[in-house]
Amino acid sequence: MNLAPMLKHEIKEIGLVSLYFFFCFSVFLTLKKLLLADYQIEVSVLSTAAISALIAAKIVIILDKTHAGRRFDAGYSLGLAALYKTLIYILVTFIVLYLEKLFHAYRETGTLTQAISYVWEHKDRNLIFAKVLCVGLAFFAYHLYAGLDRRLGEGTLRRLVTASPGDAPTPDKG
Repeated sequence: MNLAPMLKHEIKEIGLVSLYFFFCFSVFLTLKKLLLADYQIEVSVLSTAAISALIAAKIVIILDKTHAGRRFDAGYSLGLAALYKTLIYILVTFIVLYLEKLFHAYRETGTLTQAISYVWEHKDRNLIFAKVLCVGLAFFAYHLYAGLDRRLGEGTLRRLVTASPGDAPTPDKG
């Protein structure tokens, strides 16, 4: 088993997915920054987008290799499969984000019971809903693209999107 080609494939896979989520989160966070600018509140978008993109990419890549991530791929429409995956991935993302907040609260309070109480008391439903909505839209678009690419043949959709008009493969006119 040659390590170099496998490592190159993994870096390419993680890199492309991370780049996609970095773009999506950068757009969402830039909108947040623009909205908060009226209130003269500064937020950092670049580092947050980069870290969030890496986390989302890793969640997607891991879940895509599980039964839950592949369950509807073959037997259901592309839209239904993308919706199912989006809901599952949002749930996992919510759990990961909650555990992260719980971890930080535990470090501050020292006990798990106090940490849970702290996180529950300091929740912001509107912020949670906004994050779930933005992450959900990014996941749904990703799953539609990835599912379409799988059904057309790995890499076909990417070549169609990135190729010049004269170089792009054309579908059969049948």
